[in-house]
Amino acid sequence: MKAESTAAEDYQNNYVHRLCEQNRELFDSDHFWSFNPEDLPLDPRRLFPDCQRTFLEIGFGHGEVLEEMIPDHPADTAFFGIERRPFRVRKTLKRLKRTNSRHSRLMRLNLELLRDDLFVDGAFDDILINHPDPWPKKKHKQHRLLNSQTVNWLAKLLAPGGTLEVASDHAEYFFTILYYFETDQRFDSLLPPPFYTPDVLPGRAMSRFEKHKRGIGETVHILRVKRI
Repeated sequence: MKAESTAAEDYQNNYVHRLCEQNRELFDSDHFWSFNPEDLPLDPRRLFPDCQRTFLEIGFGHGEVLEEMIPDHPADTAFFGIERRPFRVRKTLKRLKRTNSRHSRLMRLNLELLRDDLFVDGAFDDILINHPDPWPKKKHKQHRLLNSQTVNWLAKLLAPGGTLEVASDHAEYFFTILYYFETDQRFDSLLPPPFYTPDVLPGRAMSRFEKHKRGIGETVHILRVKRI
C-alpha cells in the first residue's frame, strides 16, 4: 500500500514538472499563469493584491463567457480560468487580449491529476462550472468532474460567503450534482425551492453551447449555492 502511495506521488510530481515545462513552451501571453512546481499551492489574491474579489471558471471552453463577463464587472475583480485543451486556451487568450483586462489569467492543466494541491483554501469568491462533461456511460462515470471528492475541494476553495454556479443540460448528471450540494451543510442554495432553475437568469453570461441547447428547445438547469 505504501509503495502504491509513493508511486502515485511520484507520478503527480512528474506530471506537475512536465506540465509547467510544456506550458512555458506553448503559451507566451501576459494573460497566462505560468507557475512553477515550487509555487504550489497557488494564491490568486497574492497575484492581484489590488483586487477585492476573485472569480474562477472551471472548463472555460472557447472563452466567450469570460470575454462577456470581464467588461461588465468592476476593475477590482480578478478573473481566472482552467482548461485542459491547448487550442481552447489559445483561443481564449486572444479573447482576453481584446478585453484589455489587466486582472485575468488562464491555466492549462488536468484537474484529475492536480486538484487538491493546486490552490490555497479560500482562494476564490466566485466559481462557475458550465456544462461539465456528463460521461453518460455507466463505466465512464468515474471520470465526471463533479463527485463527492470534488465538492469537498470546492468547499475548501471558496471563501466564506463565496458563490458557486453550475449549469448542465444533462438531467441525470445535474440532479446528481444538486443532491451533492443540497445534502452538504457547508452550502446553502441561493435559489428558491426547488433550489434550481431552467430559466434564463437576467444578467447571466451564457455560453455558446447553452445558447445552442436552448435554441433547439432543450432544457438547461442552473444551480447557485453559497459557501456558509
